Amino acid sequence: MRRHKKKEPLRIIQITDLHLQGAQQEGLGWCGGCEHLDTAETLTHILDDIQVNEPCFDALVVTGDIAQDGEQGAYSQFSRLICNEGAPVYCLPGNHDQKSRLAAAIDGNVVSMPRYVVKRDWLMLFLDSSKPGEDYGNISTIQLEWIKALIANHPDHHAVLFIHHHPVPIGSTWLDEHGLENGEQVLEQLRQLKQIKAIVCGHIHQQLDQYHHGIRILGTPSTCLQFKPESARISFAPLPPAYRRIEFHSDGSIVTEVVFSHQQFLKSA
Repeated sequence: MRRHKKKEPLRIIQITDLHLQGAQQEGLGWCGGCEHLDTAETLTHILDDIQVNEPCFDALVVTGDIAQDGEQGAYSQFSRLICNEGAPVYCLPGNHDQKSRLAAAIDGNVVSMPRYVVKRDWLMLFLDSSKPGEDYGNISTIQLEWIKALIANHPDHHAVLFIHHHPVPIGSTWLDEHGLENGEQVLEQLRQLKQIKAIVCGHIHQQLDQYHHGIRILGTPSTCLQFKPESARISFAPLPPAYRRIEFHSDGSIVTEVVFSHQQFLKSA
Protein backbone atom coordinates (compact mmCIF):
# COMPACT_ATOMS: atom_id res chain seq x y z
CA MET A 1 0.00 0.00 0.00
CA ARG A 2 1.30 3.43 -0.93
CA ARG A 3 1.83 5.69 2.05
CA HIS A 4 0.31 9.17 1.63
CA LYS A 5 2.32 12.00 3.09
CA LYS A 6 0.31 14.22 5.39
CA LYS A 7 0.07 17.78 4.11
CA GLU A 8 1.67 20.43 6.26
CA PRO A 9 -0.65 23.23 7.38
CA LEU A 10 -0.21 26.80 6.21
CA ARG A 11 1.35 28.56 9.20
CA ILE A 12 0.66 32.29 9.55
CA ILE A 13 1.67 34.77 12.22
CA GLN A 14 -0.58 37.83 12.57
CA ILE A 15 0.39 41.09 14.24
CA THR A 16 -1.76 44.19 14.27
CA ASP A 17 -2.19 47.77 15.48
CA LEU A 18 1.46 48.68 15.87
CA HIS A 19 0.82 52.45 16.10
CA LEU A 20 4.42 53.38 15.36
CA GLN A 21 5.32 57.04 15.63
CA GLY A 22 8.57 57.37 13.78
CA ALA A 23 11.65 59.01 15.21
CA GLN A 24 9.69 61.51 17.28
CA GLN A 25 8.02 59.47 20.04
CA GLU A 26 5.39 61.82 21.43
CA GLY A 27 3.16 59.18 23.03
CA LEU A 28 -0.24 57.95 21.96
CA GLY A 29 -2.19 60.45 24.05
CA TRP A 30 -5.13 58.08 24.50
CA CYS A 31 -5.02 57.71 28.27
CA GLY A 32 -3.15 58.66 31.42
CA GLY A 33 -1.12 55.47 31.40
CA CYS A 34 0.22 55.48 27.86
CA GLU A 35 1.52 58.96 26.99
CA HIS A 36 5.09 57.71 27.07
CA LEU A 37 4.54 54.22 25.67
CA ASP A 38 7.26 53.42 23.13
CA THR A 39 5.42 51.46 20.45
CA ALA A 40 8.65 50.65 18.62
CA GLU A 41 9.90 48.96 21.79
CA THR A 42 6.73 46.92 22.19
CA LEU A 43 6.86 45.83 18.53
CA THR A 44 10.54 44.88 18.85
CA HIS A 45 9.73 42.75 21.88
CA ILE A 46 6.95 40.95 20.01
CA LEU A 47 9.19 40.33 17.00
CA ASP A 48 11.81 38.89 19.37
CA ASP A 49 9.15 36.63 20.88
CA ILE A 50 8.13 35.45 17.41
CA GLN A 51 11.72 34.57 16.54
CA VAL A 52 12.05 32.52 19.74
CA ASN A 53 8.60 30.89 19.77
CA GLU A 54 7.91 30.34 16.06
CA PRO A 55 10.74 28.41 14.39
CA CYS A 56 8.76 27.84 11.20
CA PHE A 57 5.99 29.86 9.58
CA ASP A 58 5.01 30.69 6.01
CA ALA A 59 4.13 34.38 6.29
CA LEU A 60 3.71 37.26 8.70
CA VAL A 61 0.49 39.25 8.16
CA VAL A 62 0.16 42.80 9.50
CA THR A 63 -3.49 43.89 9.65
CA GLY A 64 -3.28 47.66 9.77
CA ASP A 65 -2.72 50.71 11.95
CA ILE A 66 0.98 50.35 11.35
CA ALA A 67 1.47 54.06 12.07
CA GLN A 68 -0.24 56.20 14.68
CA ASP A 69 -0.51 59.34 12.54
CA GLY A 70 0.48 58.16 9.07
CA GLU A 71 3.95 59.70 9.31
CA GLN A 72 6.58 58.66 6.77
CA GLY A 73 9.11 58.09 9.55
CA ALA A 74 6.83 55.52 11.16
CA TYR A 75 6.70 53.48 7.95
CA SER A 76 10.46 53.69 7.50
CA GLN A 77 10.80 52.41 11.05
CA PHE A 78 8.34 49.61 10.31
CA SER A 79 10.25 48.55 7.20
CA ARG A 80 13.51 48.50 9.13
CA LEU A 81 12.15 46.49 12.06
CA ILE A 82 10.18 43.95 10.03
CA CYS A 83 12.64 43.06 7.27
CA ASN A 84 14.47 40.21 9.03
CA GLU A 85 11.59 37.84 9.74
CA GLY A 86 12.76 35.10 7.38
CA ALA A 87 9.33 34.85 5.72
CA PRO A 88 7.22 37.08 3.47
CA VAL A 89 5.49 39.96 5.23
CA TYR A 90 2.04 40.93 3.91
CA CYS A 91 0.48 44.12 5.19
CA LEU A 92 -2.68 46.15 4.71
CA PRO A 93 -3.72 49.62 5.94
CA GLY A 94 -5.91 50.61 8.88
CA ASN A 95 -7.78 53.79 9.72
CA HIS A 96 -4.66 55.42 11.19
CA ASP A 97 -2.56 54.72 8.11
CA GLN A 98 -1.62 56.81 5.09
CA LYS A 99 -1.61 54.29 2.25
CA SER A 100 0.67 56.06 -0.22
CA ARG A 101 3.34 56.58 2.45
CA LEU A 102 3.13 52.95 3.54
CA ALA A 103 3.47 51.78 -0.06
CA ALA A 104 6.47 54.06 -0.60
CA ALA A 105 8.30 52.70 2.45
CA ILE A 106 8.09 48.96 1.79
CA ASP A 107 10.38 47.16 -0.63
CA GLY A 108 7.73 45.05 -2.37
CA ASN A 109 9.86 41.93 -1.98
CA VAL A 110 10.13 40.79 1.65
CA VAL A 111 7.41 43.27 2.67
CA SER A 112 4.49 43.82 0.31
CA MET A 113 0.82 44.84 0.08
CA PRO A 114 -0.70 42.09 -2.09
CA ARG A 115 -4.38 41.85 -2.95
CA TYR A 116 -4.26 38.08 -2.64
CA VAL A 117 -1.81 35.22 -2.22
CA VAL A 118 -2.26 31.51 -3.00
CA LYS A 119 -0.34 29.17 -0.70
CA ARG A 120 -0.89 25.43 -0.46
CA ASP A 121 -4.62 24.73 -0.18
CA TRP A 122 -5.50 28.30 0.83
CA LEU A 123 -6.41 31.53 -0.89
CA MET A 124 -5.52 34.53 1.29
CA LEU A 125 -7.30 37.79 0.43
CA PHE A 126 -6.16 41.15 1.79
CA LEU A 127 -8.94 43.75 1.90
CA ASP A 128 -8.57 47.49 2.42
CA SER A 129 -11.47 48.41 4.71
CA SER A 130 -10.18 51.91 5.52
CA LYS A 131 -12.02 55.10 4.54
CA PRO A 132 -10.00 58.34 4.30
CA GLY A 133 -10.69 60.59 7.28
CA GLU A 134 -12.90 58.04 9.07
CA ASP A 135 -12.31 55.66 11.98
CA TYR A 136 -14.96 53.19 10.80
CA GLY A 137 -14.49 50.91 7.82
CA ASN A 138 -16.37 49.74 4.74
CA ILE A 139 -16.15 46.96 2.15
CA SER A 140 -17.45 48.22 -1.18
CA THR A 141 -19.68 46.42 -3.66
CA ILE A 142 -16.76 46.37 -6.08
CA GLN A 143 -14.62 44.60 -3.48
CA LEU A 144 -17.37 42.05 -2.84
CA GLU A 145 -17.70 41.28 -6.53
CA TRP A 146 -13.93 40.91 -6.78
CA ILE A 147 -13.97 38.45 -3.85
CA LYS A 148 -16.66 36.37 -5.55
CA ALA A 149 -14.81 36.31 -8.87
CA LEU A 150 -11.47 35.43 -7.30
CA ILE A 151 -12.90 32.60 -5.25
CA ALA A 152 -14.73 31.27 -8.31
CA ASN A 153 -11.36 31.15 -10.08
CA HIS A 154 -9.88 29.04 -7.25
CA PRO A 155 -12.58 26.40 -6.69
CA ASP A 156 -10.22 23.92 -5.04
CA HIS A 157 -8.93 26.31 -2.37
CA HIS A 158 -10.22 27.30 1.04
CA ALA A 159 -10.30 31.07 1.57
CA VAL A 160 -9.42 33.42 4.43
CA LEU A 161 -9.96 37.19 4.41
CA PHE A 162 -7.63 39.57 6.24
CA ILE A 163 -9.03 43.04 7.03
CA HIS A 164 -8.44 45.76 9.58
CA HIS A 165 -11.94 46.55 10.90
CA HIS A 166 -14.05 44.05 12.84
CA PRO A 167 -17.14 42.97 10.87
CA VAL A 168 -19.29 42.06 13.90
CA PRO A 169 -20.21 43.92 17.12
CA ILE A 170 -17.98 42.99 20.05
CA GLY A 171 -20.00 44.60 22.87
CA SER A 172 -17.94 47.78 23.33
CA THR A 173 -20.23 50.70 22.50
CA TRP A 174 -17.56 53.18 21.47
CA LEU A 175 -15.53 50.67 19.46
CA ASP A 176 -18.50 49.16 17.63
CA GLU A 177 -19.25 52.63 16.26
CA HIS A 178 -15.86 52.39 14.54
CA GLY A 179 -16.14 48.86 13.14
CA LEU A 180 -17.05 47.76 9.63
CA GLU A 181 -20.16 49.86 8.98
CA ASN A 182 -21.67 47.35 6.55
CA GLY A 183 -20.40 44.24 8.33
CA GLU A 184 -23.74 42.44 8.51
CA GLN A 185 -24.40 42.98 4.80
CA VAL A 186 -20.88 41.82 3.94
CA LEU A 187 -21.27 38.64 5.99
CA GLU A 188 -24.64 37.97 4.39
CA GLN A 189 -22.93 38.05 0.99
CA LEU A 190 -19.91 36.04 2.08
CA ARG A 191 -21.94 33.26 3.70
CA GLN A 192 -22.92 32.15 0.19
CA LEU A 193 -19.26 31.42 -0.57
CA LYS A 194 -18.67 28.14 1.23
CA GLN A 195 -14.92 28.27 0.58
CA ILE A 196 -14.56 31.20 3.00
CA LYS A 197 -13.57 29.73 6.34
CA ALA A 198 -12.41 32.78 8.29
CA ILE A 199 -12.06 36.55 8.53
CA VAL A 200 -9.03 37.73 10.48
CA CYS A 201 -9.05 41.35 11.69
CA GLY A 202 -7.29 43.85 13.92
CA HIS A 203 -8.56 47.23 15.17
CA ILE A 204 -10.15 45.98 18.41
CA HIS A 205 -6.97 45.57 20.51
CA GLN A 206 -8.39 42.43 22.15
CA GLN A 207 -9.17 38.77 21.46
CA LEU A 208 -12.16 37.70 19.39
CA ASP A 209 -13.08 34.19 18.26
CA GLN A 210 -16.68 33.74 17.08
CA TYR A 211 -18.67 32.14 14.29
CA HIS A 212 -21.10 34.18 12.19
CA HIS A 213 -23.00 32.67 9.25
CA GLY A 214 -20.59 29.73 9.44
CA ILE A 215 -17.52 31.97 9.07
CA ARG A 216 -14.98 32.12 11.88
CA ILE A 217 -14.17 35.68 12.97
CA LEU A 218 -10.78 36.12 14.61
CA GLY A 219 -9.63 39.37 16.21
CA THR A 220 -6.20 39.88 17.70
CA PRO A 221 -4.69 42.05 20.44
CA SER A 222 -2.26 44.82 19.57
CA THR A 223 1.52 44.80 19.64
CA CYS A 224 1.33 47.84 21.94
CA LEU A 225 -1.73 48.19 24.25
CA GLN A 226 -5.10 46.52 24.72
CA PHE A 227 -8.67 47.82 25.07
CA LYS A 228 -10.86 46.64 27.91
CA PRO A 229 -13.66 44.39 26.56
CA GLU A 230 -17.33 45.35 26.77
CA SER A 231 -16.71 48.98 27.73
CA ALA A 232 -18.98 51.93 27.00
CA ARG A 233 -16.08 54.33 26.46
CA ILE A 234 -12.41 53.97 25.67
CA SER A 235 -10.72 52.06 28.45
CA PHE A 236 -7.52 50.06 28.68
CA ALA A 237 -6.72 46.59 29.99
CA PRO A 238 -3.37 46.11 31.76
CA LEU A 239 -2.36 43.35 29.36
CA PRO A 240 0.95 42.97 27.51
CA PRO A 241 1.51 43.08 23.74
CA ALA A 242 0.53 40.00 21.75
CA TYR A 243 0.45 38.23 18.40
CA ARG A 244 -1.63 35.40 16.93
CA ARG A 245 -0.41 32.13 15.44
CA ILE A 246 -2.72 30.39 12.97
CA GLU A 247 -2.52 27.00 11.27
CA PHE A 248 -4.71 26.61 8.19
CA HIS A 249 -5.11 22.90 7.44
CA SER A 250 -5.78 21.26 4.09
CA ASP A 251 -9.23 20.05 5.23
CA GLY A 252 -10.35 23.65 5.93
CA SER A 253 -9.92 23.47 9.69
CA ILE A 254 -8.13 26.20 11.62
CA VAL A 255 -6.03 25.94 14.77
CA THR A 256 -5.08 29.24 16.39
CA GLU A 257 -3.76 30.78 19.58
CA VAL A 258 -3.05 34.28 20.86
CA VAL A 259 0.39 34.58 22.43
CA PHE A 260 0.98 37.36 24.96
CA SER A 261 4.39 38.75 25.77
CA HIS A 262 5.87 38.11 29.20
CA GLN A 263 6.91 41.76 29.30
CA GLN A 264 4.36 44.23 30.68
CA PHE A 265 4.53 47.78 29.31
CA LEU A 266 1.22 49.39 30.36
CA LYS A 267 1.04 49.26 34.15
CA SER A 268 -2.43 50.60 34.84
CA ALA A 269 -5.85 50.44 33.20
